[in-house]
Parts: sequence; C-alpha cells; structure tokens
Amino acid sequence: MKKLLFVNGCIRGEQSRTLRLARRVVSRIPDAEIEVLSLPDLHLTPYDAEAIAQRDALSASKAYDAPFFALANQFKEADAVVIACPYWDLTVPSMVRAYLERLCVVGLTFHYNEQGRSVGDCNPQRLLYVTTRGGYVDDNDPALTDHASAYLRSLCAMLGVERFDCLAAEGLDVVGNNVAAILAQSEAEADQVAARFWDEATE
Repeated sequence: MKKLLFVNGCIRGEQSRTLRLARRVVSRIPDAEIEVLSLPDLHLTPYDAEAIAQRDALSASKAYDAPFFALANQFKEADAVVIACPYWDLTVPSMVRAYLERLCVVGLTFHYNEQGRSVGDCNPQRLLYVTTRGGYVDDNDPALTDHASAYLRSLCAMLGVERFDCLAAEGLDVVGNNVAAILAQSEAEADQVAARFWDEATE
C-alpha cells in the first residue's frame, strides 16, 4: 500500500462541489493508504514575524523532527498528494496558502545547490490538484488566469514532486449550464485518473 495524503481545503464543507469531486477520485485510487488532512479544522494563520523566527531557528539547528514541522514532514513522507480546494479569487483560499507556506522548509523539504537553485527533497511522486470553478479560466486574459495551477506546479518543482495534474470542473455558476452534467463528466474523468493514478506517476 502506498501513502496517499488527501489535503481537504474545501471551505464549504459537505456543501462543497470540490469536496464531492475530490472524494470521488480519492476513493477510487487503488492500493492506497489514505491519510486525510482537513485544513478547516486546523485554523491555520499566515506566518507572522515570531513564527518565521521560530521556523528559521529550528531549521538552522536541524531540528526537523520538531512539532513545528509536522505538516512539512507529513507531506514529505507521502507517496502522492491530492489537494482539493475551490478556485478562489484567481488562486487558492487563504487557508490553503497558509498550509503551503508551512511546506517550504530549507533543509527539510528542499535545499539550495551550489548554483543557488532549489532542489526538492520530498518523496511524493505526484500531486493532483482537484478544484471547481464557477466560471472559466483563460491564461490569455489576466483577469481569468489560473494562478492556482501555475503556483502549485511551481511549488511541486521546488519540492521535488515530478508530476503535477489538475482535475477541474468549471462553468458551474454560469446561468444556463447543466451543472449536474458538468459534475457527472468530471466524475467520469476522476474515475479515469484514479484507475491509472500510480502508473501515471511513473510515466
């Protein structure tokens, strides 16, 4: 069994369409030992000066087993990660951003080489970002750019996660769209992703 970390960043809880889609794909991934991390329950806040000082001091002393780094260690040790959250103001909700901030620990999840470039030290083979969007994204339009996927893709590269994918249902709040049909199509895509989840991770 492989370790699959399911990061639930769905603000609306059981009413969330993103959570519905994410649970669909996660529940169908074979040979997975699933660990669920519910971000709404953690009440994470952005780092302040005190937290940054604590992080830097622990990192400098190589105290990577400290509870302060629990989330980073959890991410680092997984074989794959599924992050689910709604597309939110062109990016991810603030609690998800606060979580991602905690993954970036020099000496633990990445380090710098002699050329000053970051080198990832994390184990996950892939990260799947599951999201839903009320409208549509268009990377040719600054007002509709999908900054969430771009940011997560770059973060994966920084942390050493080789494969990044996005599973999205969009147009869910557009008047006249058949929401049930859109979600059904996305769930069918989720089934396909799940069936080949570990094979795709090594392709």
